[in-house]
Order: sequence, then structure tokens, then C-alpha cells
Amino acid sequence: MLLHELAEATGVSAASIKYYRREGLLPPGERITTTRQDYGRAHVERLELIQVLREVAGAPIARIARVTALLDDPDVPLIEVLAESQTLALGLEDPADGAEAAGGEHPSIAPLLAHLGWPDVDSAPRRALDRLLHSLEEWEAPTDLGMLLRYGEPMAQIARSDVDWMSTGAGPAGAGPAGAEPSVSQDVAVMRAVAGAIAFDRLVRLLRLLGHASFSILDAMQVSEDSGPSGPPITRE
Repeated sequence: MLLHELAEATGVSAASIKYYRREGLLPPGERITTTRQDYGRAHVERLELIQVLREVAGAPIARIARVTALLDDPDVPLIEVLAESQTLALGLEDPADGAEAAGGEHPSIAPLLAHLGWPDVDSAPRRALDRLLHSLEEWEAPTDLGMLLRYGEPMAQIARSDVDWMSTGAGPAGAGPAGAEPSVSQDVAVMRAVAGAIAFDRLVRLLRLLGHASFSILDAMQVSEDSGPSGPPITRE
């Protein structure tokens, strides 16, 4: 497709597409003439990724350029690109942001990983969790392994479905036959990782708040039923 067709297909203006090309975010198309290029599905997916990074994650062009540079480097594995995209979804300034807290990593993290069967490796989410647990301790909130497992065990199942969706487009585990859908491109996988992390994080928070409201209402209703009438009925003579 030509430039104007690419703009129509993605909703991105021709001027923005040219800007992304100049900044190295979008690879050039196949040259047709000295002034015309042919674009394909890969360019559509790259523009969709750029839009998610800009509009959903609120990432600056410099951070987006870092992600696309990693994607365009054949020697960089996808897991490294996903790690970079996670820092955007988490709102971290840099993949190396946040040195280990004084006194070392929170003692509940390694047992949590071992219980869930997750690899004991460094990552941006792990560092963010460490900082959060230290903050919770300062607020005298629970940070023990039992508390983490109450959240971690159901989240492990959710995360498994998320990863399957990001890499293949399949729904929750068991929703369809294995191998029914081919793997998606790296651009789509990264786009889903960013958009999914932000959108599903909001979904989890909203469901939790809905639960808080619902249980509070049910508790209030139970108290009202247990207390019974406040006094004898009022009669008129």
C-alpha cells in the first residue's frame, strides 16, 4: 500500500508516518520509485504499536525509539524487548531504575517465586514489587508470604492466560484447541504486552473495588437483619 493508504488503514497522519520514519521508529517501505514506497502489514503493526506506546502508556518518543530499536535488532531476543516494554507499563524511568533497598531484597519475594515455580531472576516487576513491599512495611501493612500467596496464586493463572494471549492471540486457557492460531509478530506481542498490562491491571483493580463495595453492602444488610426491628410498631388510635 502507498503512504496515503497506510495512513487511512491506521488512522495515523501521513505527516506523523514520515516523522516516525525520520526518527527511525518505522522502517522504510519497499521502494517503488524515487518518491514512492510500498508498505505492508508489518508497517501497520509497527504503527499500531507506536500508537499504543504513545497514547496508552504515555511514552515519549525517545523511549519508543528504544523499544523499536530492540525490535529491529535481530540479535535481541523478544524477552528483552518485553522487559523494556514492561518498564513503560510500570511507569519506570529506566530498566535499571531503582537500586536494591537498604538491607537487601524483601525476604518474602524469593519464597514467593519458589512457591509459584517462577524463575529466580532479576526483572523490572521484581524490583518494583520489592519497593512496594518495603513501603507496605513502613505503613505497618502485612507483607508476609501468606499474604503474597493470596494474591499471587490467582494472579499466576491470570498471568498465564495473559502471556498466551500476547503470544498467540488465544483467549484464556482452554478456550480453544491448542495450536489453533499461529503466533503473532513481535510488534503485536509487545503491543499486547503494554496495552494488556495497563488495561487488565485496571480491570483487576476495578473488580477488587467492586468486591469491596459489594461485601460492605452485604455486611450492612446482614447487620440490619440480625438487629431486627428497632422497637414496637407504632399504632394510631
